[in-house]
Amino acid sequence: MKRVLLSASMLLAVLTSAAGQDSARPTNGAQLLQRTCKGCHDLHVVTSARKTDSQWELTLNQMLSRGAKATDQEAEIIFNYLCDNFGVDRAAQPSPYKSAPGWHAESAGEPAGSKDGWLALDKTYEDFALRFSFQCQGCEAGLLFRINKTGAGSAGIYYSLAGADVNTAYRVARDGEGRELSRQRIGSPADQNFHVAQIPLKTSGWNTVEIFVRGKALIGVFNDYRTEPLDLGEIASDQARAYGSLALRLPGGSKTELTVKDITVEDLTERFALTPEITNEHFKQRKLTDLFYSEGIAAGDINRDGIKDVVAGPFYYLGPDYRIAKEIYHSETYDPSLHNRGTYTDSFVTYVYDFNGDQWPDVLKINFDGAFLYLNPRGESRHWDAYKVINNVYAETPQFGDIDGDGRPELIMCQGKGPEIQYNYAKPDWSDPTKPWTIHLISEKGNWGHHGLGYGDINGDGRVDLVQTSGWWEQPPAGTSSLWKFHPAPFSESEWTGMIRPFAGGADMFVYDVNGDGLPDVITSLGAHGWGLAWFEQRRAADGEISWLRHLIMGKPGDRQSWEETDKDVEFSELHALALADIDGDGLKDIVTGKRWWSHGDLNSAPDAQSPAVLYWFQLVRKPGRQVQFVPHLINNNSGVGAQIAAEDMNGDGKVDILTAARKGAFVFLNQY
Repeated sequence: MKRVLLSASMLLAVLTSAAGQDSARPTNGAQLLQRTCKGCHDLHVVTSARKTDSQWELTLNQMLSRGAKATDQEAEIIFNYLCDNFGVDRAAQPSPYKSAPGWHAESAGEPAGSKDGWLALDKTYEDFALRFSFQCQGCEAGLLFRINKTGAGSAGIYYSLAGADVNTAYRVARDGEGRELSRQRIGSPADQNFHVAQIPLKTSGWNTVEIFVRGKALIGVFNDYRTEPLDLGEIASDQARAYGSLALRLPGGSKTELTVKDITVEDLTERFALTPEITNEHFKQRKLTDLFYSEGIAAGDINRDGIKDVVAGPFYYLGPDYRIAKEIYHSETYDPSLHNRGTYTDSFVTYVYDFNGDQWPDVLKINFDGAFLYLNPRGESRHWDAYKVINNVYAETPQFGDIDGDGRPELIMCQGKGPEIQYNYAKPDWSDPTKPWTIHLISEKGNWGHHGLGYGDINGDGRVDLVQTSGWWEQPPAGTSSLWKFHPAPFSESEWTGMIRPFAGGADMFVYDVNGDGLPDVITSLGAHGWGLAWFEQRRAADGEISWLRHLIMGKPGDRQSWEETDKDVEFSELHALALADIDGDGLKDIVTGKRWWSHGDLNSAPDAQSPAVLYWFQLVRKPGRQVQFVPHLINNNSGVGAQIAAEDMNGDGKVDILTAARKGAFVFLNQY
């Protein structure tokens, strides 16, 4: 028999008529949810989310359709519990979201025969996010915001959404009838390369728009195409002019038509308080610091006591309890969001290795300025000697591994910007690794982008190939001096993730046989500053030609039907670091990743920027017929990732532990599976 739950509107009506009767409602929703969920996934997979009533209804029906056990009465109790405690649209649950009611139409007079009007909002805002969809045929449309009275008229900022001047902001003055008197151009938000943005508006069908205004910054998102922040100029000293009402321009004329739907406004001066922290019962958390020092993290026995230590930024933390931190170089903390904009530390990625052969592990620190080698002082109480060995490392996930087969690791990276980007690997003179390292070119110059990088033997010839967002480079036989042969492959889709180069692409990329068919596949996130986690199945024709089939593990929230994760309720963006390791000891390698929270600060310049800084592992499960599943498990919801995750057995128990460092601090999660 088909289960039917109360709709949101029906449930609100029931609540309204039953005011004062909440005490009669059963109170065991938490226990029922725990019992219903535990057979498939951890409870916090569900409770870490915040959803509307209708979204919780869909989630619960999906759980029941997959075999979760609950009677009709129990299902209704669970539904009420989820909406009351983890909802966003109940009358009893505060929410920063406001829906379409509250807008009203205004005339703009008839200058020059025009019949333009405005769809105006009653409420005033200073910082806000406006989201809606529109169809515009032969029209000009825009948003007027921070509207204030000025004598007999009004003034505000106008942002064009369609027409010849799309993506341009102006200061506008209007008369008392709403007719425009003057406009002064402020500017146009640039694309992510700081070039003129090419706004991808559809001439037919619905266009989705998001507009973020925070302080002096304006960001536009058109069909997932995201601009850089535009500086609107100084806010007037009279703070009353820093906020005002909103109005959408409604074009007139017989040959124009604008249709708008799904309007929501979010007040960016209001947000949910910190979500209660959750750590998976199968992991023991050790927080090393709550300060922002580093986005890279690594492990090694720094003091040679037989116990692994943690290196994160300017410190190494002594194991096994990590309560003592020793400086490698002078420490400096960083603000996760300076004036709402993102900041970067001087430690983007870190690797530990004995570079000079003295049996004491050294540290290689990497940032955009280059790679810096710190030689271990062998127990002396001082800062380490530092040497800049590489200039300008622009790859955001440089890899450290043996790519040339000589038994020692190299730094795999890229240098250059825009069309001058060139992938290569850097190799030290092992007799003196403090000298500048030698660069070995792999790719030709091109606009390859800085995101997404890995290595492994793709074609089974015994040589390690380079894998990148755009495809893979085949390593030639030893002794060949030419550049490597490039094979294009769709390991990132900039149109799908809404990012453009160099921002398209994911993070760490892994070459691994996911489905056990004997062919190496590729695992990667699709957008380090967008959405998407996928594995690409290698397929090989009779003539040896290689092609790829994408399997989307987790994608954008609006595209859930194509996801292949077992629980489609898990969603997060900005997977800027990944690790591949056997977390549960079943012999299969699992994916560890998370959200790079506030990667570009508190400006909403990346999708879903304010959601919790989660850390997950995706369990690989192989099924008959070469089919696989990835089952998501939350590790923690208040740590996230930076630019690197380390997966190491820290305490010698044979289990892989997880290390991460980012804007929330540095963490060790000891595996208890």
